[in-house]
Amino acid sequence: MLVKTIAQIIGLIASAINITAIQVKDKKSLYLALSVLVKLLYAINIAMLAEYAGMVTQLLSVVITIIAFIYAKKSKDIPKWMTGIFIGVTVLCGIITCKRVVGIMAIMCGITYALIVSSKNMKNIRRLTLIQSILWTTYDFLIGAYTASISSAFVFVSTIIAILRYDIKKVAN
Repeated sequence: MLVKTIAQIIGLIASAINITAIQVKDKKSLYLALSVLVKLLYAINIAMLAEYAGMVTQLLSVVITIIAFIYAKKSKDIPKWMTGIFIGVTVLCGIITCKRVVGIMAIMCGITYALIVSSKNMKNIRRLTLIQSILWTTYDFLIGAYTASISSAFVFVSTIIAILRYDIKKVAN
């Protein structure tokens, strides 16, 4: 019981940081640094609930984020072939560690995350984050990561707000 309680607290902390990260106006090193921390915390959260496809997806997302951070520091875009490798490795590792059908959702989250980090356009990042937040909300609920699920729902709302602030309102002006 204590392990599950600690897992819930870690998921809540990760989600609070994630909500803050998506409100960053431009894709800068702050967004990527916050994403590394969020992914590590979520990996711990999911591992404590013994759901390894989600854990592996999160750990691979850490590696992807670090690589993206390196590219961002050099003011370079991630090559499309590298994004393909990110997606391929995510799918392969997800399949190897997937013990239940729900693990497929974690794999889909990994794919969307590879696309998010590879994008240079915050508008696209927000759209993909919207999709990802729906997937994580459902996955987290189904595996028993309830605080992460609730918080992922808040990420969904936060992303809608960011889309309204930066994408729709900007177009209307």
